[in-house]
Amino acid sequence: MAKYEAGAVYVPWLVREGRPVAAPDEDAFTMAVAALESMDEGGSGPLGAIHWVGAPDPTVDWALPTYLGTPVPVEHHSATAEGWRGAVRAAEELGDGVRALALLVDRDGPDGAQALVASFGPRASRRVPEWAEHGDSAARVARAGLVAAGAGPPPPALGRAPPDAERAAAFFGLAPTHVSEGAYVPRPRYLENLPSRWRLEADRCGHCGRVTFPRRGRCRACGRSDRLEVLRLPRDGAPVVATTSIGKGGQPTEFDDQVEALGGYEVVLAEFAPGVRLTLQVADVPPGTVRIGDRVDTQLRRLYPMDGEWRYGRKAVPVIT
Repeated sequence: MAKYEAGAVYVPWLVREGRPVAAPDEDAFTMAVAALESMDEGGSGPLGAIHWVGAPDPTVDWALPTYLGTPVPVEHHSATAEGWRGAVRAAEELGDGVRALALLVDRDGPDGAQALVASFGPRASRRVPEWAEHGDSAARVARAGLVAAGAGPPPPALGRAPPDAERAAAFFGLAPTHVSEGAYVPRPRYLENLPSRWRLEADRCGHCGRVTFPRRGRCRACGRSDRLEVLRLPRDGAPVVATTSIGKGGQPTEFDDQVEALGGYEVVLAEFAPGVRLTLQVADVPPGTVRIGDRVDTQLRRLYPMDGEWRYGRKAVPVIT
């Protein structure tokens, strides 16, 4: 029987009326990823199952395994305390040396927005805590269990909702059937680049030591392809080396609708490894907030709708201290 080995709680730092709220470009998938990325401890054994507690979401079914880099099935459970306990039981019963994840995302719950993840592995030494009934929120039940197991309390929500939150919510609340008027990126090409764009994977050359990002299957410096190794760039703490505000008319065409609805946005150039710099749209704060020399973290967020779905990519967010 698998045992509880690690867990984490993600709480958005934007606040409205005293409650943490998801940013307008966050959804169930991006909040689940944020919880996974905030989990301090790694798991033991290959991943065998994902147990999703909440409303069925077609994005989650393909996007979570893609993000994790593992073709693993997603099993669904109701968004209730019993659904969470059922997910935990199913995760515990997974055998054959594999581990399982239980995920719950509560975007509009009584405690505010939050996402929870618990990992269960074959070599874990912790006992699964007894999760008693704790009010009418499955998120409260799950969070109480994670805290009791030593994962620690959720981080404080430190921010405030941006002044254009309502307009942003209206834009990012568009149905994914909305068609972007911007440059068309075929879905196969989009999927091909996801290891780099979602997980920040780069190639490091064993011949010359140079790092190529995004991955191209050959070194950008010496052109060799026979001694490349995958390098995962750090997601957080990148220093900003340049910043600019993009006004109407200066944006890439895929962001036409966003600029039309919300106005201009800020873009930073941040260094994630020596010689590796990424251009990132800034989320959660008004243009002009981030300055050269600041450090930024990254989170996976919605970018724009295309081909009947939202396209996702990394955005820069201010470092919270």
